[in-house]
Amino acid sequence: MIWIEIISAVATVIAIAGVILNNNRRRECFILWLGSNSLTMAVHLYSGLWAMSGRDAIFVYLAVRGWMMWSKKK
Repeated sequence: MIWIEIISAVATVIAIAGVILNNNRRRECFILWLGSNSLTMAVHLYSGLWAMSGRDAIFVYLAVRGWMMWSKKK
């Protein structure tokens, strides 16, 4: 299933871009992490990897929480 590999690669690139933005203290990093973690969660759900899907769900929550927390600081 090559589409799983493509989606996983895209999610990885998005996550790395999120880290770069975070290193530059840019709030947009959380949007990228929300996207990359949602993509990996979809792949893991499709593949039946329930524990990994749970981990991804936690990361999605943390991305949303981070976005909200960083907006309060300004």
